[in-house]
Amino acid sequence: MNHLKSLEELFAKFPGIGPKQARRFVYFLLTKDEYYLKDLSSLIETLKRDVMTCVSCMKIFPKDFANSNTCSICSDQNRSKNILMLVARDMDLEHIEKTGVYNGLYFVLGGTIPILDKEPEKRIRIKKLIDHLSTYDGIQEIILAMNATPEGEHTMRYVADTLSPLVEKKHLKISYLGRGLSTGTELEYSDKETLKNALERRT
Repeated sequence: MNHLKSLEELFAKFPGIGPKQARRFVYFLLTKDEYYLKDLSSLIETLKRDVMTCVSCMKIFPKDFANSNTCSICSDQNRSKNILMLVARDMDLEHIEKTGVYNGLYFVLGGTIPILDKEPEKRIRIKKLIDHLSTYDGIQEIILAMNATPEGEHTMRYVADTLSPLVEKKHLKISYLGRGLSTGTELEYSDKETLKNALERRT
């Protein structure tokens, strides 16, 4: 297999990228000079070395701004400490933060669970979440903020069922984003007003 084809296949593994788009990426890179390519490859090579994962919410954040092993959100004393929003990905967290409609804490599950998956506990950080909730007494409400898709709904049901004993023991409230989100909607592409309505109408 030649380098062009190999690179196409790597790009095609990116979320939402098909073979035609992957091919465009390859031909775009062929138009750039060697300095651009060196900068790009250097950034890719050092990407994981330059970030760390928050020990509290599992959010990825740059080491440059790290004074501790917790991110700026978890370290912010002005955040509401009694409400925890569960999101699937870092991108969902970042999008919600940009809207300015939520001021609580987060936990990044690290993905969603495909329907009919036989090992759901390996798809998301459910054990880490349980440990987090077991040792932290300030949380009163957990918001399940998943995409309004079949996979997102399936993940919410699994998380709610798995947390049920802990929720009952600690008298926690579990809520879901209201239907300001249309079925099939991904949080990443929802506007501020839609997310605001979804949060205000959570049930």
